[in-house]
Amino acid sequence: MAVQLSLVESIVSQVHRYGRAVPDQPAIILGDTMISYCDLSRQIELQAAAWDLPSRSLVVLSGEPTLGFIVGYLSLLDAGHVPLLAAAHVDELVDTWRPAAVAHYPQGGSQVTRTDWAAPPLHSDLALLMSTSGSTGSPKLVRLSHLNLVSNAEAIADYLALTQDDRGITSLPLHYCYGLSVLHSHLAVGASIVLTSASVVDPCFRDAMRRHGVTNLAGVPHTFELLDQSRFHELDLPHLRLMTQAGGRMEPDRVHLWAERMSSRGAELFVMYGQTEATARMAYLPPSLATAWPSAIGVPVPGGSIDLRPHPASIDPDVGEIVYRGPNVMMGYAEQHDDLNRGHDLAELCTGDLARRLPGGVFEVVGRASRFVKPFGLRVDLDHLERQLARHGELAVAGNDTQLVVGVVVADAGDQDRLDSTLDKVRSAVVSATALPNGCVHVVSVAELPRTPSGKIDGTALLEIARMSDQTRQPVTATVGVADLFAKILGHTEVHGDATFVSLGGDSLSYIECALRLEELLGHVPHDWHIVSVADLDRLTLTTTSRSLPRLDTTVLLRAFSICAVVSTHMRLFRFPGGAHLLLAVVGYNFARFQLAHETGRARLSSGLRTAARVAIPTSMWIGINMVIAGGYGLGALTLTNNYTGSSWRSDGRWQYWFFEVFVHTLLLASVVMAVPAVRRLERRIPFLFALLLLAPLLVFRFRWWDLGDHYNYLFRTHTVAWFFVLGWAIQRANGTWQRLLVCGLGIAIVPNFFDRSQREIFIVLGLCLLVWLPSLPVPRALHRPISGLASASMWIFLVHWQVWPPLDAALKREAAFALTLAIGVAAWWTASHAGELLQGVTLTRCRPWARSLISPKLERRWRTSKGYS
Repeated sequence: MAVQLSLVESIVSQVHRYGRAVPDQPAIILGDTMISYCDLSRQIELQAAAWDLPSRSLVVLSGEPTLGFIVGYLSLLDAGHVPLLAAAHVDELVDTWRPAAVAHYPQGGSQVTRTDWAAPPLHSDLALLMSTSGSTGSPKLVRLSHLNLVSNAEAIADYLALTQDDRGITSLPLHYCYGLSVLHSHLAVGASIVLTSASVVDPCFRDAMRRHGVTNLAGVPHTFELLDQSRFHELDLPHLRLMTQAGGRMEPDRVHLWAERMSSRGAELFVMYGQTEATARMAYLPPSLATAWPSAIGVPVPGGSIDLRPHPASIDPDVGEIVYRGPNVMMGYAEQHDDLNRGHDLAELCTGDLARRLPGGVFEVVGRASRFVKPFGLRVDLDHLERQLARHGELAVAGNDTQLVVGVVVADAGDQDRLDSTLDKVRSAVVSATALPNGCVHVVSVAELPRTPSGKIDGTALLEIARMSDQTRQPVTATVGVADLFAKILGHTEVHGDATFVSLGGDSLSYIECALRLEELLGHVPHDWHIVSVADLDRLTLTTTSRSLPRLDTTVLLRAFSICAVVSTHMRLFRFPGGAHLLLAVVGYNFARFQLAHETGRARLSSGLRTAARVAIPTSMWIGINMVIAGGYGLGALTLTNNYTGSSWRSDGRWQYWFFEVFVHTLLLASVVMAVPAVRRLERRIPFLFALLLLAPLLVFRFRWWDLGDHYNYLFRTHTVAWFFVLGWAIQRANGTWQRLLVCGLGIAIVPNFFDRSQREIFIVLGLCLLVWLPSLPVPRALHRPISGLASASMWIFLVHWQVWPPLDAALKREAAFALTLAIGVAAWWTASHAGELLQGVTLTRCRPWARSLISPKLERRWRTSKGYS
């Protein structure tokens, strides 16, 4: 018996009602176990009482399609709590939204963690939070009410004609709005759901469909591609009465094909259209129209309506933006805590999709406003271009306002002539169709098209593939010697054979460029090349052949990856916390390698002070500029003392430059100490033990055995994090297997539980272990220059990114904003590196030598040589 659905109730109230009306009706089927509606209702009530959370709490929920996940989700709704469904980036969502609990349901278990955060105020209508489509880790959430959930479940059950006799199956993730709508619509009519995490091509999935009499199957376009490959349509599935497709546009030919296949077995295909912002579905194509209008999205779902609104992206008067109205339109977005207590903001949903109305009131999507790009000012419809190129095979088009990228799936990539011919044909077709210059069209071959977890083409990944494939290197000619390289990079007019990189004044920044050039010249370089004489390095050019896969110094790789992790974490793109603290260890490693390599205390002190000044002066200048333009920083930040004079991180954003303060403080202190003759002699006799002796007292602060009033922000104060610097120092001094094992064990022992964030600690420990055991790593040649550039510019990227990324993030997609933030940081580094040379003939010649050395050490050496000074 069916129960009339009431819009004032929740999805869970329907489960309880069926538990009383038809107690033995199967609700969930898991293997050989059937959970009736009565059992499911009872489990929900028990779990709802067991949550022990403050009234109306926010809970982050993730996991596999298991009974535990479903009971946990429904019990949160039943108890009046608000679940936030997460597929990935759970730590980022937790940090942003500060839930009362985090619940994870992997296969065969559950993990529930309570937090100490106070529950944010939640609006009485708020039922569920979901990430916006395509941005699972984004802090921007969709706010859905009980009315949204129930009305859409009713509409879907209505046009699919679902009854208690139907059985669905979890072919899609339940944290995905499409997959969740399958669960809701079946529970709304007392139907059953078969739980499985198997792929649709897995024999276990087919067996479950046969054994349990599954009547309907949901899939995204990629699902149907997999079903095609496995010849799913040839299976004997007598109970299958309908298939649904959503989650992106499926090619009309494939729609027509599957509609005919389903019709031939007395079943139906429903093509559907929706967004998370509409809870799930906004339109469906009646099966009777699938063969006549295979390119259409159909008609509005029951209770909804669609209008076309003129849009500047369209030049066709019959094409407009889809504007949807209905009870399933979300309450609105949530981007900050206060949004969770807001009511309904929207009466209509502007989808961003462009469509036209076909005869009979059927709508057809013809493009998306955001799928239009304008390279060289020429407007290009990426969807239309894809359709024009379809005759060339399986491909996808992505782009931005500077380039177009076409990814082509090539079956026989080993036949180079055929591959080149195919790519040239596609490129010519793109140039002909768009009138764009050949240089901004990039065609790449791929084994398979990159896709998002929901099966859609991943345009960002396609752009990245093109970027990596286009990287080229400019090798140094064989006639250039080591002395010439050092002279050019370090700014000397003459370099003698007994000179070394260190003796010539090289530091950690110039080290990267020299290492890269030497790698190209020699084929490979010894790990200690920085203290090897020029004459000995020159002899290597006569005996060493170039390797097919060159290597990069591990510190360079860690600097590049760490700065990307820092920016990505701050932008909340991908969460890799711990990059800054790992960089401190790299700073300590390089201090031991370069500054301590000088023979005299005076040289050590001079080198350390110069390096500290090259960080301190630009940092203070940048902070000062920001103080003048926008304010927000105090004297402590300007003088790089904020980590001892500033207030709590939670109430004061001036701690953004804590890393630079710690960098300068530790480098200055270490340089002064190591300039003392007795200390210098002791370090020479016992280098590894000396580093451990320095580390020991710092562990007092690491484990907080002695509190100097730093109970807040202890992660960012010099004396509480200096042990990272000294640990990197010890790693560089470790010589031999036992010393490396010891320092590696120290890292594994003292890093955990410092941050109370296992992800951050694992990241740092892995980086330290790499530094211990692998002085260099093989890297494709195409990545040498990008990685080295990022590493060289790491300080400047760190310095400027706080001001750069927020406006970019507001104007661009987050991935593009991330890439542009890095690029601006690299540009700032390049500008600063060449500023001295640009001003060589004017200002700097009037500066005192110490000023020139701070602004441009390279220029200082050239100036002194030109004046005849030694």
